[in-house]
Formats: sequence, C-alpha cells, structure tokens
Amino acid sequence: MNILKLLRGDRARRDYRDHGYHVFRGALPRELVDAVADTVCQKVRPYQGPILRQDGQLAAHDFFPGTSVIRNSLLDAHLPISGPMKPIETTLTALITSTALGGCLREIDGAEHYNIHQTLLFFAAQTTEIHLDSWALDTAPRGFAHTLWIPLQDMDFRSGMPSVIAWPIGKVISEADLGLPASGSEAERYHRYQAALSARLLADSPEVSTSLVRKGDFIVWTSLTPHCTLPAQPFPAERLSLQVLLRPLHHRWGNFIDQPSDHPTNRHIRMTEQFSYFVNEQISRDYQIAGSLPAPAA
Repeated sequence: MNILKLLRGDRARRDYRDHGYHVFRGALPRELVDAVADTVCQKVRPYQGPILRQDGQLAAHDFFPGTSVIRNSLLDAHLPISGPMKPIETTLTALITSTALGGCLREIDGAEHYNIHQTLLFFAAQTTEIHLDSWALDTAPRGFAHTLWIPLQDMDFRSGMPSVIAWPIGKVISEADLGLPASGSEAERYHRYQAALSARLLADSPEVSTSLVRKGDFIVWTSLTPHCTLPAQPFPAERLSLQVLLRPLHHRWGNFIDQPSDHPTNRHIRMTEQFSYFVNEQISRDYQIAGSLPAPAA
C-alpha cells in the first residue's frame, strides 16, 4: 500500500508540474461531500434572507428567469459570518479541512500547511470564458497557488464542466508579452488581459481537457492554468459544486499584478494542523472576525 501511495503521489506531482492540473479520483470521503450537498438542499436553498454572494454583496437568492435554479453563488460560506448559515459553514469546514484533502495536496507540492483564501459555492454551471485564477489569488512568485473544483453531485458531459489547457507550472505570459499596457483599473486590466490571452491561445487550436467526475473526485489546477467552463445542456441547469482558492503557507501571496516582496499574514484562523482560513480585510472588518489573530505556525 505504501508503494502504491508513493507511485500515485509521484504521478500526481509529475502531472501537476508538466500539465498544470490533476484529477484525483475517489479521494474525498463521500459522506463529507454528501453532507455539504444535503445542507445546500435542506438549509441554503429554502433560506429567503440575504447571504454573502460572489460579488461581495449581501443578497437573497436570484433565480434564472422562469426557473428555480439559483444563479448568484455563495462567497466564503466556510467562514463564521452568518448565524443562519452555520450548518453550511460546519459541513464545508469538515470537507475542505479534511485529512484526505490535505494528503492529496501534499502529493502535488509537498507543503505542510495551506491557507484557504476563498470558497465559492455554485448552484449552476457558470459558462466562463478562458481565464486565469491568478488575478484573484496567486503566490509570489506566480503560479504556486491552487484552485480546487469539487463536484457535490455526479457529473456528465452535459453538466457544464470546467475544462483546462495543459500549462507547465510557473509559466507566465505577462501583459507585456501580449502587447498590453500596465495601466487602467484592475478590472480594466483583467478583462483586457483575459481577452488577449484567450485570442492567443485559441489561435493555436489548443487541446482542451475535460474530466467527467463523480462525488468523491476533485480537480486541482494552478493559478496560472488557463481554463473555462463548458455550457450546460440544457441551460440553465443545477450543478452543485465548490471552488476553493488556497496557497501553501510558506509562499508569500498576492495576485497577478500584485507581486509583493512581503505581504501581511495576519487575520488567520487556524483550523487544523494542515489548514488555516485567511480572512480578507473587508470581511474581517464587516464581521469583526480574525482581526487580531496571529499567523499560524507552519
């Protein structure tokens, strides 16, 4: 068994290094995944009050017209910011700080401790264009933060699956490489960059990889790995999934255009020996949590 684990870990690390992503099969306890999905169905979906959403605002459910499919995703529901959402906080925490998940991450980079910076709970497929998650979170140097995509139900080819373009870890295409100026607001630079990067990649007709996954599987890709989401059939359709942005604790953090020589590491909540939650400044201020907690030991 130890030999098999070593061989699997070596393959996972090679895949991740060479291609910028890896699919873990049957790696997460199904009971933890089911607990999150059940909580969404029993507690989150019926709730009619405001919840923190992907745009950073408090809002009630917003449905695709003529359907009961919720289109505004939940932001950072793993944090202690809502009494009514305590059940989803509890089940998410059990899943994303599990020893099973930590063991998989260690296979790809060997880190001892990870900071979870953001979670997004999706009710439906997002149909996103080609983009990099580096603009939301990255390490300094770039490319060593991870995005996890965890299905909360079994998926098939009609589910609206994320798709990735193989990309060696740490490979950076800068704004200058694309002939773009480093000027304008961050939002302007983001949209300009993603459009130019997408045009360059698609001009070469790249191979795009999509994996059909079931509960207990998950996909991990690097902060610099180009990816998109295929449209669901029919659209809109419910697709319960979880996205997690995290980084190894020993790396400084920033984003694609903010590459600091140092970065504040306060506002952490240590959850386990392998995981801590990072609380961003706005949430720390608005909800008065983790304002003075020290950084966890590695």
